[in-house]
Amino acid sequence: MLSLTLFHIFLVLLFLFSFIAFVFITRGRRPISNILAWLFFMFLVPYVGIPLFIILGQRKLGWIIDKKRLMHNEQHEDASKFKNPVEHLLNTFGVHAPTQNNTVKLLADGVEAYQMIIEKIKQAEESILISTYCIINDEVGCTVVEALTEKAQQGVQVCLLLDTIGSLFKFPHRKLRPLRKAGGCVRYIMPLLHTPFRGRVNLRDHRKIMIFDGRDAIMGGMNLAMDYMGPTADPKRWTDLSLLIEGDAVSDLLSVFESDWKFAATNSEFKSYQRPSLKQPKAGSAILQMVASGPDTIGDSLYDAVISSIYSAQKSITIVTPYFIIDDALQKAFMIAIRRGLNVTLIIPKVSNHRLTDLVRAISIRKLRDEGAHVHRYNKMIHAKCMIFDDNVAIVGSANLDLRSLLLNFEISCFIYSKPDIEKVIQWANGLLANSSTHFDKVSLGRMWLEDAAQLVKPLL
Repeated sequence: MLSLTLFHIFLVLLFLFSFIAFVFITRGRRPISNILAWLFFMFLVPYVGIPLFIILGQRKLGWIIDKKRLMHNEQHEDASKFKNPVEHLLNTFGVHAPTQNNTVKLLADGVEAYQMIIEKIKQAEESILISTYCIINDEVGCTVVEALTEKAQQGVQVCLLLDTIGSLFKFPHRKLRPLRKAGGCVRYIMPLLHTPFRGRVNLRDHRKIMIFDGRDAIMGGMNLAMDYMGPTADPKRWTDLSLLIEGDAVSDLLSVFESDWKFAATNSEFKSYQRPSLKQPKAGSAILQMVASGPDTIGDSLYDAVISSIYSAQKSITIVTPYFIIDDALQKAFMIAIRRGLNVTLIIPKVSNHRLTDLVRAISIRKLRDEGAHVHRYNKMIHAKCMIFDDNVAIVGSANLDLRSLLLNFEISCFIYSKPDIEKVIQWANGLLANSSTHFDKVSLGRMWLEDAAQLVKPLL
């Protein structure tokens, strides 16, 4: 009798947890395919699916948004000031307005990017602020930490913000001790062991921001590791893209970094943090807008801006991304763009470093190819993230064109509106085509079954 009572209580609790999870799934802004996949997983394997959703399933956390107000621009600009529809759209999300007094340089070579970072670290006199998803215990990661330690010993403020998933198990704590001992601060954002049931585990900090003396900044897709950069050329190194920025846009990047640092650091660490005195930049003509997106922002600024840009494009759309995992709304937008006669070009790695994502992307890619998209498979891993819509806007940053980057991760993107700088991005993207192929092998029936099965884990990627 007791066992039947306990079994009944268990069923009631299971039903209540399922109902609560169902409410949370349906009330969040999720693609219908995402909702159905979660519901299928939870009802098929409830003992695993429900706890996994509680840990991984939350997407927007109000308490994070409230704590990170430093990043939001509460003053909306007059709509008449905007020359580009996407500027008007982004203004409604409270992101910082575009700035005009900037210079921007593409860092598309791993050797050049590495040398630039080391040079900027050595030249710094006041502060070095670095946020990155991944730092690896290799020549690049160790050299950067050693350079930061030397500057901390000289009295330069050094703040290093790392993502827990990306860095905690890839760079040993013992190698960070000299930096801390020299006065540098190292923090991990969204720690795994800190109340995982508050929904933090699945929300990762994917931003890459480096700010030197409040004067110039480097942002984009490169992590601090040999796969992305290094002192010498390496034919196996991934192709990536970052930006060197000087000008008023640095102030907006600084606001994003400070918001992240305040969120991750202890109260005493943030109180001891000294905001760099922003230096008067050289006159520049680049029009840039820094757009932060993720669980700490109001709405889905990047996702909506991409959708809007696809529909408003008149001639061409070029996408460069390592991972291509899109929902039904994005798929439909691309299909309509092709049918409107636009030249839609996708540049993706022939084989990425995550085979599962290659399986998931395959169905969407084939549909777009069949419709008329030009799909180029790069002959090695490409980690760069870039989207170009006509010659009106180019987006370069940390966000892949996948659902994790668009709807889950903390990301930072630079929207470029000045035509000469957009042209530089276009030339860079076109340069990738020489090392790409449009050939696709015939897909076997077994491969199709694997691709279909892989769609079940699409919400988790």
